[in-house]
Amino acid sequence: MTTRWLYHALLREDWERVGESYAPPSLAREGFVHASYRDVVEASARLYVAPKGACVIVRIDPGGVGARVEDADTPRGPMPHVFGAIPRAAIVEVVALDAWDASRAPDVIE
Repeated sequence: MTTRWLYHALLREDWERVGESYAPPSLAREGFVHASYRDVVEASARLYVAPKGACVIVRIDPGGVGARVEDADTPRGPMPHVFGAIPRAAIVEVVALDAWDASRAPDVIE
């Protein structure tokens, strides 16, 4: 089985307030954190986050999450849902949306 990196887009100001873990409002409201895979995270960021302000994309090590991760079928394809807060230590990279280059971002964990 191939393990893929998880990606998540959020407002820069929200990233700057992250403490030991990241728990967006969707976790309390829906029970999970919306995540993406490399090839679709930029579209997700531009669709849902960037219209609200400056945006960053974080790369998440699924092995460091410590919570269940499941793919959900969505109209835009399978998207991972993380069923718990994401420890800051599991976030291995933060990239401004304007500097994002999917061709340079890893997809599969070696």
